[in-house]
Amino acid sequence: MTKNILLEGDITAADTFTPLTTRGSEATPSRQIPVEWSKLDRIVVAVAVDMTAAGSAVFILRLTGGAIQGTHDIIIGAAGGQEPQAGADRAPEIGLNHIIEDVDIPVNGGDVIDVQPAMTAPDPGPPRVVVSLYGA
Repeated sequence: MTKNILLEGDITAADTFTPLTTRGSEATPSRQIPVEWSKLDRIVVAVAVDMTAAGSAVFILRLTGGAIQGTHDIIIGAAGGQEPQAGADRAPEIGLNHIIEDVDIPVNGGDVIDVQPAMTAPDPGPPRVVVSLYGA
């Protein structure tokens, strides 16, 4: 059976890394790397932005913590648009979905990983991020 670590949450401010520490109604899911993992093999990321304000942003995913040597920053996408105007139709928003294969980041099984997305300013509206990590 494939194990994964799945975390989600909102990015609460531009230019700030926000720790993902929830999974749906589960307030404190485990962020402990399974002991049999020696590396991260695949990362699946989805970002949704409500675009309540005009702007554009680049999204970055930071992996750090005791389970990983150093810090790994990964660009996971970008979004932009204009705020709605009276009498005009708003362009549809597109969610950002990425599957990053063959990541090959060494991990220490049994230790905790920190998963932190960020977005650059200006804030186009509160984004929600979900990340699933798979190991080998």
